[in-house]
Amino acid sequence: MKNSIYYFLLVATFFTACKKNDGPVSDAISLDRVDAQPQITKDGGSQAIDVLQLSKFSANFKVGLYTADAPAKMDIVIRKNNKNVFVKVFKAGITTYPESYNITATQLATLFGTPVELNDTYDISVDMYSASGKKYEAYPIIPGSANASVFGFGSGVAGQPGSSLSIQYKAICAYDPGIYEGNFVVEEDKWADFVPGDIVKLTKIDDTHISMIFPAALNPVPVVITINPGDNSATVAKQSSGSGWNYGAPGYPGSFVLTAGSSSASFVSPCDKTVELSLDYGYNAGTFGSGPYKLTLKKQ
Repeated sequence: MKNSIYYFLLVATFFTACKKNDGPVSDAISLDRVDAQPQITKDGGSQAIDVLQLSKFSANFKVGLYTADAPAKMDIVIRKNNKNVFVKVFKAGITTYPESYNITATQLATLFGTPVELNDTYDISVDMYSASGKKYEAYPIIPGSANASVFGFGSGVAGQPGSSLSIQYKAICAYDPGIYEGNFVVEEDKWADFVPGDIVKLTKIDDTHISMIFPAALNPVPVVITINPGDNSATVAKQSSGSGWNYGAPGYPGSFVLTAGSSSASFVSPCDKTVELSLDYGYNAGTFGSGPYKLTLKKQ
C-alpha cells in the first residue's frame, strides 16, 4: 500500500474520424490527482466531553499531512453521531500544515444547532481539494445509504503505520473514581452466581482500577477491573478468581474470569452510578460455553 491516496478523474475526448492532415492527436485524457493523505491527531486538552461539565470541554487537535504532498486546500469537517448526513464545516480553506485548532462544547452546539447530549459523538476529519477545485469528501453520502457511516479515503488507508484520518470526541459522564468504591447492588447477573439484590463490594485500587470478589470461587481473590476514563470502557483481563468454582463436587479447579464480547459491552456509567460487565467464566479445562454473560451493578 503506497503512502499516498490517488484520486483519478478521467475526461475522455472521443473522435469520430481521423484525417491525414489533422495534425498531431491531442492528449485525450486529463488527469486530476491529489497525492496527499491527511493526518488528524489530538493535541492536548480534553479527551472527552463531560456532560456534567460542558463548559470545561476544551480540546486541541492538529491537522497535518501523513505524506509530504499537500492538496490545494482542506476544509475541516465534523460529523455527528456517526452519520454522514450530519456533517458541518468547522473551518474552510486551510492551507497551512500542520496547524493546531481548538474546539469547545459551545462551538459544537452552535455548529449543529442542538445541545451536546450524553453519548453524542463528534468525528473530526477533512475534505480535500485538488488544484482544479475537485472536492474529495471525508464523509461522502452514498446514494441509497444516506445514514451510512461511510469514510471516503479508501480502504486500507487507515491501517497504515501511524495513520490517523480522523479523531473522535464522545459526550460521556466523566469517570469519578470516588463513585466506584463501596457497596453496589446486583441488578442483573446472567451467569446467576448472584441474584438481584445481592450486595457486592467494589474496592478502589487507584484512579483507573477497582476490584471485586466472586463469592462462588473457592479461596476467592480480588478480580481487577480496569477503567478507561477516555470512554468509560471497563476491561477484565483474564485472571484468577480463586482456586476453583464451587459448583458441586469435585468443583472446577483454576477458576478465572475475563471480559468478552464487543469492546463496548463492558463499561461504567457515572451518571447512573452503575457498572456493566460482559464476562466469560472458565477453569483449567477452558471457558464455559454460551457466554458472555452480563453482570450489572448499581451503587447502593
